[in-house]
Amino acid sequence: MKTTSNNIKLSKEEFIAFVLIYASHIDYEFSENEISFIKERTSDNVYDNMINLFELNGDYTSMKIILSHKEEYFCSEEKQNKLYQMLIDLFKVDGEYSRIEKNFLPFLKKMIESDFTGI
Repeated sequence: MKTTSNNIKLSKEEFIAFVLIYASHIDYEFSENEISFIKERTSDNVYDNMINLFELNGDYTSMKIILSHKEEYFCSEEKQNKLYQMLIDLFKVDGEYSRIEKNFLPFLKKMIESDFTGI
């Protein structure tokens, strides 16, 4: 993770971990299965750094961090679809794909497609 004065720059691994951590908190339940799912996709060090980053920031700031990376990590439909599928898999890992989780994906898609960067 590289920090500039106005922005946080995440590597691809950090970004994926951060998005998964953010999304796993959407239903206000962060299950052991979700934690395991995320840790299977990243190193312990990256997980620890990204959970700390998430906990230091609120929802709004965390979404700004995600959207500030949209040109880099959401630049193609293929990359978007891969991330969306990973989010669906995350949401299903605890055996309960809640309404709020289902509504998050269309919300995220609209945010990515908009000109809003939140910065």
